Amino acid sequence: MKEARCPFLETKTVTFCKAYPSKMIPVDRMSSSEGLCNTCNYEECALYSEVSGVEGMENVRGFRLHPEYHYHPKHLWVALSSGEEDEARIGIDDFSARLIGRVDRASVPAVGVAVKENSVCFLLHSGRRTVRLVSPADGVIKSVNPKLTADPSILNDDPYSEGWIFSLRLKRDAVKGLYHENVARKWFESEVERLQRVFSSDLGMTATDGGVALTDISSRLNDAQWGKIVSQFLG
Repeated sequence: MKEARCPFLETKTVTFCKAYPSKMIPVDRMSSSEGLCNTCNYEECALYSEVSGVEGMENVRGFRLHPEYHYHPKHLWVALSSGEEDEARIGIDDFSARLIGRVDRASVPAVGVAVKENSVCFLLHSGRRTVRLVSPADGVIKSVNPKLTADPSILNDDPYSEGWIFSLRLKRDAVKGLYHENVARKWFESEVERLQRVFSSDLGMTATDGGVALTDISSRLNDAQWGKIVSQFLG
């Protein structure tokens, strides 16, 4: 005898939201970003970014990564100028921006100053906290982003584009040892995993909120904790 089917039972294939594991999204809604998420913070959602390709950035466990840049181990990027391999813009990556916190002042070397890779050459200030950052390559300062003086927080809002810090006239083969493309992705992912381990084992905390990387990680840390994290990853 055929078993009667419950009239109230409905079968639907769903995918789990990475941000909120209890949230399930029907697969048929994944074909379009319209209506994909019903929260007001969808643009900060890692899942939304992966599906919709927001800003043309790659999403690495909730952190943004520009796929075309070269990266220094201290979370700085180098963007070569089109057609001029000896010139490049320098900035901090999304990982740095979230660790540092809201930048309210920047101390940058003057035009014409020579800088050396791995030597401290500029400072970023967030309230009473200050981060000493190195140059990602050898070169001479060619220009400084004029927008930094007017609004230093641009480094947080748009670290990969409008938030560049200064440009360099590079020495020969200056980017040869930096991470790029697949190597950069793997390194970046390993750094996110390392950050999670440090938060969990050393601080007994999490660097995520509901599965998504915090926009301002520094807000969760006291001065001593913040100094320790910054020293490990950016120092």
